[in-house]
Amino acid sequence: MSIYKRGSTYWYKFQWQGTLIRKSTKQGNDKVARQMEAAHRTTLAKGEVGIREKKSAPTFADFAKRVQDWAEGNVGPGGFHWYRTGLRALTGIKSISPPCRFALG
Repeated sequence: MSIYKRGSTYWYKFQWQGTLIRKSTKQGNDKVARQMEAAHRTTLAKGEVGIREKKSAPTFADFAKRVQDWAEGNVGPGGFHWYRTGLRALTGIKSISPPCRFALG
């Protein structure tokens, strides 16, 4: 059992089946922090809680599409053109979407 203090909050850290478990207890009391660590270990041992899988990060193309959709609805015509031009340069794609629906000028 290993708890440690960061600022005024206690954290715990241990290994479970080769995976490092590190979590904040959000407590300032060391006795409560030890109990929380013990409870987490117990739930892992009973199989009630598995080790959480990390979400995969979005691809850059997905991110670029989200930025373009945001820019289309939230900035003016010149701003949208600026975002679209930059995204094309970063992704190397000739057209991320249909031509700009705004009339530039």
